[in-house]
Amino acid sequence: MKIYKINVFVIILAALFDVVTPIFTEIDGIYNETEARVLFELVAAVHNSDPQFCLKSAFKNPAIRPKLIKHHHIRCDYLNSDCTFALFELPGSQIVVAIRGTRTMSQFFFETMSAFVPDTSFHGLGEINSYFSMTHRAVWAEIQKHLTHNNYSNHDVIFTGHSLGGSLAALSAFETVLTGIRETNQVKVVTLAEPRTGNMVFAKNFDRRVKYSFRIINGIDVLAHLPPCHKDYRFWPRVDLPCDPRSRTGPYHHSTEIWYPDGMNETARYIVCNGSQGEELFCSDRVHVTVANLGKGITDHRKYFGKMVTQYGNSNCNRNRTFDENEGFLGKVKVISELIKKIV
Repeated sequence: MKIYKINVFVIILAALFDVVTPIFTEIDGIYNETEARVLFELVAAVHNSDPQFCLKSAFKNPAIRPKLIKHHHIRCDYLNSDCTFALFELPGSQIVVAIRGTRTMSQFFFETMSAFVPDTSFHGLGEINSYFSMTHRAVWAEIQKHLTHNNYSNHDVIFTGHSLGGSLAALSAFETVLTGIRETNQVKVVTLAEPRTGNMVFAKNFDRRVKYSFRIINGIDVLAHLPPCHKDYRFWPRVDLPCDPRSRTGPYHHSTEIWYPDGMNETARYIVCNGSQGEELFCSDRVHVTVANLGKGITDHRKYFGKMVTQYGNSNCNRNRTFDENEGFLGKVKVISELIKKIV
């Protein structure tokens, strides 16, 4: 476990591109907050009907502005829900695949109910959530086309996404390596608010094959801890029971976690948990979500790097935008949870 504090931070995109190399190196095994904040801007851009508005707002210098390759909307489940993602080209022969999270209440309900459905095998390398499996198959076909296109077949790839998009980013990165489209040193993953994508067998195999991977979690983000893992009752009667490292079937996170315990402003500290366990009480697992703090847990899921992801993207990535934490279907869930807290 390592604890860091950033005293001063300004996004300098040019500085990021100065350290980009044609193939990822060992330095990419170290969390780069500047890079993460740049990727956040691209994830936010995917929420906009025209990502170009966000690109022009977030990256003022056209010479180093990411280039939009394609913005996709794909029907990805039995309810014809829309899975949205975009591909961007960066200077330095890199592609970013950015995937947005859950869009509607019906999709969220379907995603939640999948926790009660048997998981699906992922190439015999572990089990993954059935909803994530279905949506991954829908988006992967289009992602694969771009990664194998002559214009981009030699580009390194960074996969990123928020919430459901984080799980789909992880699965797409794993698929890219398994199918031989890219070598492991040509793939990197940086996710925001990623739920538990698969079981422990999947997580361990992911860590072996995807060398450069970071899961960023804000505060007590409640959805980043779903589906719930199997608890280790050897520690009972502790309230904050850890995930059971002996369980091979329960949902389990892959490494490495980057946890911001006190918010994600420009001076926020973060903790890196990159031990062999994958799920560690040094990071966000130490926080126990209750009715009393559920509202904050929902807001922390929707608010990364100080901005409500969807609202920020829809506002053309306007940094002066004020945010309504009660907006949207998850905002309504937050309001209801706070009413229940008052009653209890």
